[in-house]
Amino acid sequence: MVRDRSTGRFVYTERLERRSGETSWEYVRRSVRREARIRTRFDGNSTEVIVGWDVDSVEDFLRAYPEYRVDGDGAPETQGHKERPEGDAVDR
Repeated sequence: MVRDRSTGRFVYTERLERRSGETSWEYVRRSVRREARIRTRFDGNSTEVIVGWDVDSVEDFLRAYPEYRVDGDGAPETQGHKERPEGDAVDR
């Protein structure tokens, strides 16, 4: 999922499903490659790429991770939300 940092709105979502016959390792490798392509496509200063595992929709994701919800005035709720540490970057 890609979220606009200024409004907190999701601008792109995608669900990557495991292919028939695909091993867990192949699925993870494909997922990481897809995430890297999405990070390249969207401007990192104005958007935030969020990878949510085992959710069926944005609504399910927001229920599971309430720190990503937008409050009533359209501003992202940032209380309790931490940016990804530099050491957790995906190698491309």
